[in-house]
Amino acid sequence: MSDVSEKPRTLTLPHPYFVWLGQHTAEPWHPWFDNFHSADEVIAAGKTPELIVIATQAEEQDALLINLRRADLTSHCLILTRHESALSPFLANGLWQNEYKEQYQAYQLRKQQLKLAYHDDTGHKLLAYLWLHDETLQPHAVPAKPWLYQYPLLKAWGIKPEDSFSWLSGLKQQSWLDAGKLENRVRFCPCCHSGHLNYIDVCPQCHSIDTEAQSSLHCFSCGHVGAQASFRKLSTLSCPNCLQQLRHIGVDYDRPIENQHCNSCDTLFTDALVQAECLHCHSNSSLNDLQVRNVYSYKLAANGRSLLRQGRNHSVFSLTPGEQMPMAQFYWLIDWQNKLARRHKQTHCILSVQLLNLERFLAAAGEAKGFAQLDALQDRLRNMIRITDACSNYSRDGLLMLLPLTGLAQIKHVYSKLLDIQQKQETPALELSVKAITLPADTGDNIADWLTDELVKATPLL
Repeated sequence: MSDVSEKPRTLTLPHPYFVWLGQHTAEPWHPWFDNFHSADEVIAAGKTPELIVIATQAEEQDALLINLRRADLTSHCLILTRHESALSPFLANGLWQNEYKEQYQAYQLRKQQLKLAYHDDTGHKLLAYLWLHDETLQPHAVPAKPWLYQYPLLKAWGIKPEDSFSWLSGLKQQSWLDAGKLENRVRFCPCCHSGHLNYIDVCPQCHSIDTEAQSSLHCFSCGHVGAQASFRKLSTLSCPNCLQQLRHIGVDYDRPIENQHCNSCDTLFTDALVQAECLHCHSNSSLNDLQVRNVYSYKLAANGRSLLRQGRNHSVFSLTPGEQMPMAQFYWLIDWQNKLARRHKQTHCILSVQLLNLERFLAAAGEAKGFAQLDALQDRLRNMIRITDACSNYSRDGLLMLLPLTGLAQIKHVYSKLLDIQQKQETPALELSVKAITLPADTGDNIADWLTDELVKATPLL
C-alpha cells in the first residue's frame, strides 16, 4: 500500500520489492517503495522484502527492528534506518543514504552464494545472517539487567541472554565462529549469577565493614601501639601506657605500617580484605569465588563461511560428492594402492594443490567477490578431474588427488591445465602451489607422516 501523501509515480518496469516503514517523503534518487506502518503489516503481506527502510522515532524504530528480526520472513532482510537508535547498531544494517545500491548489490551477491538451509537451526541462522550482511555480532551493555550484557539479535530469536554466552562458545568450538575483540570481562555472583555486585573492604580478622584509616604510634619503651591521638598531650607526645615522653622518631617511637583500624574488633591491619556483596541475594563472596565471563564480539570463521557456501561441512575446495573422501579413507587408499603398485609394477601419482594466499586474497578482493572467483576456480578443477581420481582436503585450503596409473611424465598434462587455470584468473589472483609424488614408495607404518614429509621435500611444479 502506498502512502497517500506521496505524489503518484508511474512504474513501467518490474521492480524489486522494497518496503518503507513510517512516513515516506520521496526524493529523486529513491527507488519504488511499498509503504507500510507496522511490522505486522509487512509480515501479513507474506512476501520477503529485499530491502526495508525504517523512518520512525527511535523508540518505535527499536520495537520494529525487534519484531522484524524475530519473524522468519524478515529475519535476514537488509534493513536500513533513517536515524540511529539504541538497538540499530545491533539489529539494523546501517543508515539509509544515497549510496545504498553498493550495499544492496553486495547483499544480493552473498544471497546467491548462500547454499545452506538455515531456518530450522538457530546456529545456521546466525551464520547466514553474519554472511549476508558481512557483519560482526556485537554485545550490548544492559547494566540494569543481572546479566549485564546481551546480544540483541540472539534475544530476538528466543535465546535467553544468560544462555547466549555458552551457546556462542559452542559455535566457536565447532570452528564456525571466531572470537573477535574482547569487549569486557565481567564477574557474577556464584550463588544467583547476578552481575550486580558491590565490592566492599572488610576487616581481615572479623570481616566487619566498620573500618577506617588511622595513624598509629609505637612506643619503643613499653611496646604499646595505639592511635596517634591517644599519644598527644598538649604540644608533646607521651605514651598513654608507660607515660614515657616521646621526642625522637626512630629513637623513642615509630609509625607502624598498619594504617587501618577495625572499630568492631580493634584490630590494626595494612590491607583490607575485599569481598563482593551481591545486591540480589545479599551473599558475600571472595573475589576468587566469583564467576568470570569474557564478553566477546564474534565473526564468521573460515569453516563457517565454507559451510554457508557449500551447504555442508567441507574445506575451501569442494568438488562433487563421490569425488572426495575423508582423510582417514584417503590414507587407507594410498596404502592399498601402494601395495598394488608394488605387486603389479604400476605407477600412481599423488598431486597436492595448495592455495598460498587465501586470506590475503579474500581481504583484497572482498569476501563476496573473492568466493565467487573461488567458485569459478573450483569449476575448472572439477572439469579437470577424472571419475577414477580420488580427492581429499588435507587442510582448509589444500587438496590432495590420487591419480591412478599416472606417472610424473604424464603429469605434465595435468600441470599444463593447472597453469592455464592460474593464468586465466582475474586480478587479484589466487596463488597455487602444485607438488607431485609417486607410488610405489617406502611409506612405513604411518601414511600421514610419510605423506607430510614427502610433500615438504617435493619441489613445486607450479
